[in-house]
Amino acid sequence: MLSKRLLCCSEMLRGRVLADIGTDHAKLPISVVSSGRCDRAYACDIALGPLSFAKKNISDAGLEDRIVTILSDGFENLSDWSITDVVIAGMGGEMIRDILEKGGDKARKVNLILQPNTRAWELVDWLTRNGFEVIRQKAVADGKFIYPVINARYTGIEEILTQAECLAVGLDLGESISGKYLSAQVKRLRDAADGMRRGVSPDGDLLRELEATADEIEKLLREVK
Repeated sequence: MLSKRLLCCSEMLRGRVLADIGTDHAKLPISVVSSGRCDRAYACDIALGPLSFAKKNISDAGLEDRIVTILSDGFENLSDWSITDVVIAGMGGEMIRDILEKGGDKARKVNLILQPNTRAWELVDWLTRNGFEVIRQKAVADGKFIYPVINARYTGIEEILTQAECLAVGLDLGESISGKYLSAQVKRLRDAADGMRRGVSPDGDLLRELEATADEIEKLLREVK
């Protein structure tokens, strides 16, 4: 059974060959291959421990002929470029950004599905500045938190967005979960600003940026209502 986040990732697949970077126990590859959503998959991880669990789960599912485990730092050891989709989920946005940056041309040739646990706007900022289009962004409630799942593809068109635009780009603002996600971002920004004010020597420029971003998001939410 996939978590809501991984289920959302699976719904953004566009092709038939998946590479799951940071696969952990290979739940996503097993699900999409066993259901017929993908013909084959690569379950990739930087550590041998998770890969050993992944191999056992793949074997238990009887899918050794269709899911290959690869010890790899990001895209490094991926060499089959019939791969259509790459999922990177459950990491910080800055880590996903670094994986994409090191991936180079490999990252630019596939449909990307990214699920950052933190610093999502920084990931989107990097994507749009480096020629990737955010096709869709969906907010997903999973446990106590709401996470974004980002579908992106390289177009070569670079764009500079504000922090608020990075958080909102591709979201369906008509969905109530999108409003809840953005409202949570406003609270995070306001809390950070309040904490900074209580500090000994607050950074005035950063404080103004936090408040301006929160104001911009609130304006978006008011326009939707």
